[in-house]
Amino acid sequence: MEKITFEKKLEEKELIELIKNITFRGLYNESGEPLKPYKGAKFSLVRVNPPKYPTSFPEIMHIQPQPLFTAQPTIYKSQIDVLSEVDNFLKTIGKRIHTLGFEGIQYWWEGRGRFHVLPPIIEKHTYPLKNGFFDLAKIAERFKGTYVKDAKGNLHELSNITIRDYYVDGESKIKYLDIFNPNANLINYGLRFTGNSDFYIICDGSHRMDYALEHMDKPINAILVESENLLPYYALPMPFRPTTRLSSKHAEKIYPKLERDKIHLLNDFLKKVLHYNWEKGGLHVSKLRSNAKIH
Repeated sequence: MEKITFEKKLEEKELIELIKNITFRGLYNESGEPLKPYKGAKFSLVRVNPPKYPTSFPEIMHIQPQPLFTAQPTIYKSQIDVLSEVDNFLKTIGKRIHTLGFEGIQYWWEGRGRFHVLPPIIEKHTYPLKNGFFDLAKIAERFKGTYVKDAKGNLHELSNITIRDYYVDGESKIKYLDIFNPNANLINYGLRFTGNSDFYIICDGSHRMDYALEHMDKPINAILVESENLLPYYALPMPFRPTTRLSSKHAEKIYPKLERDKIHLLNDFLKKVLHYNWEKGGLHVSKLRSNAKIH
């Protein structure tokens, strides 16, 4: 068995500073500098309780119980197996995945590299709804002052619902590019609801959450992020259950008609720009993250 060695503990203050230095992978200011999603955000430690019935959902205990949403309703057994080994390592230093405080544990995994394990991160998002659908015009306004790059390095303001002359390579361009995923118009959260609604979405740690809530049947601590300036998350909030369970990400290829996966907010040319670059903050939290090229 590969050896896991404890290196150091990140205390709350240090961890917050690292988290604040995370950047978007493809969202910039007018000077072309990567933006930081958590600038000015407030952080707190909360508890998430397991669902009591097959028809209920995990609840985040914040002021009053709130249902927990996820952007990724797919869980990979290969990742759960990894977490089981990490949890066994944590036991040797008097910790467990589900009882971590506002802290991070840095460790070295022989043959794999350096990693950090910390409580899952949940973001509180307030989204404008119009008859239960995302009000995309209002959501676009939130991107004012933020830009994406095309293949030529040209900056395009994301608050413009339609981008003009977006280059996909050095020569070919899309004359008019709608920034939103066309399927975003199909997702409805209740026809009776218009106005702002709060969604608590797992941003990092879906597998840690699943490991604690489903495999251990234990509550888990999580870090809650709140900010009036929090930009929309990269994918729409989905119910925590039902969960699609696969042996690994590679197994997705066996099921070409598997349709219940994340629904990105932005279209296929832009869908990765709202992903976070955790390593810019000095945090190594996952090997599942996409290496897709982002301008």
